[in-house]
Amino acid sequence: MKTIFFLSNLIFITLFNQLFSQFSCATAVSVTDGYTSGIFTTPGTNLTNPENWISATSIVGESSAGAFNKPDVYMFQYTTGAVAGESFYFTIECDYAVDGEHSLGVWTGCAGSTLTNCFTSTYEFENVIGVCAQNLLANTTYYIGVGKEWASTALTVAGISSRKLKFKVLDFTVETSTTIPADDCATASVINVADPYEGSTRCNYTVSAGSPSACGMSIDNDSWMKFTAGSTTVVIDYAVSNCTNNYGVQLSVFSGSCGAMSLLAGSCVNYASNNSTGTWTFTGLTIGNTYFIRTDGYAGDLCSYSFSPVSGVIILPIELASFEVETLESGYNKLKWITASERNSDYFEIEKSTNGIDFYSIGKVDAKGNSTEKLSYYEFDKALNSSETYYRLKLLDLNASYTYSNVVSVKNKFSKELTVYPNPSQDGLFNLENFDAFDLVSVYSNEGVLIEERKIDSNLKLDLSQLKNGIYHLKISNKFEVINQKIVLNQ
Repeated sequence: MKTIFFLSNLIFITLFNQLFSQFSCATAVSVTDGYTSGIFTTPGTNLTNPENWISATSIVGESSAGAFNKPDVYMFQYTTGAVAGESFYFTIECDYAVDGEHSLGVWTGCAGSTLTNCFTSTYEFENVIGVCAQNLLANTTYYIGVGKEWASTALTVAGISSRKLKFKVLDFTVETSTTIPADDCATASVINVADPYEGSTRCNYTVSAGSPSACGMSIDNDSWMKFTAGSTTVVIDYAVSNCTNNYGVQLSVFSGSCGAMSLLAGSCVNYASNNSTGTWTFTGLTIGNTYFIRTDGYAGDLCSYSFSPVSGVIILPIELASFEVETLESGYNKLKWITASERNSDYFEIEKSTNGIDFYSIGKVDAKGNSTEKLSYYEFDKALNSSETYYRLKLLDLNASYTYSNVVSVKNKFSKELTVYPNPSQDGLFNLENFDAFDLVSVYSNEGVLIEERKIDSNLKLDLSQLKNGIYHLKISNKFEVINQKIVLNQ
């Protein structure tokens, strides 16, 4: 009898460990792109779960009234690749009328069997539930938990077992595009590289404020991007895949500005079905203007999609965040610009005009080449003998493709007198005033021998007390101009 009891107990323990091995992040099921599953069912008993679920107040999207139900949870894990910026979309199906509402959460920390660092979560009162995790870190493991919606923590709610989980994984999709769709028109992502633009309606997008009614669409989960027209006709290839409900997406293009948009005639695609590809052509655009593409899941469907510009879209080698000009008291203008990203960029060409129409080049500045971080540049230019000067940047890539920045203008300040004093100096100290647009001062002997060089700061004090009395020459320069000044040292 003892032997039979021992064997029975051993079998029970083995089965128990197998059943609950996925209930801890330490033993989570590994998933990869394309993962699907059959039906998972948990026991639904009030057992003490080794997983220590964190409080609901730190779960994005969860109510503060409670967290996932502790006794029954199911854990998955995914590890990103070596390049940052991946996204994944994890979608399950359950019968909430029979088995109650299910919830999804994503974490980045697992110490023993304890989750930490909630990344995102969601819950739905529908049969299809999805969680969207974007802009992920490289070489990082993310833990995906399936649990019960917090309001169903009682043993039964309207006769439904609140403990048991019963679901299947519809899909697990990984996307590697670092261009993330925007939830709102005002923050629309830019097609600024030659790679296809990838997105998904799986994410927790809301109906954008002021999203126009058009094309007979009922807007559920719209996302936005924008582009600059390089032609009056634009051609874009699109692809739609991995739709949860097998419907597809709705596409439309708008001109104008956010909040005051007009549908571009002939741009409606209602709808692009699941696992479809197509070529999208729309005309009547104004070259240089910005246009907005809205993508929405048909009937709220959860789909992946991508856009590949074929023609007419300006593919910017450089995404310019700002470009401005500041006037200086010295009579120079300081040009400042910041790039949000660069891809195979070559250089900036600075162009200048007195009327805002006829521009000519005044110099070049090398670009960094490739960057996803903000980079700052500046350059000086001497003001013209006119009341106003206009500037623009020509942004060129390594293939000689280019686009222009916006045009900025400034009211010129005419230079204050460039002064070196006292001269002669009886203590070897000289003040340089109004040389703030200059870069370098060089000191030469009266015989033309270079003695020293130093960078110029605003209102520079030049100490030459170590030199012998006599005549010296200053060469004060920037890339556009050189000024020579004779000084006398009489200590």
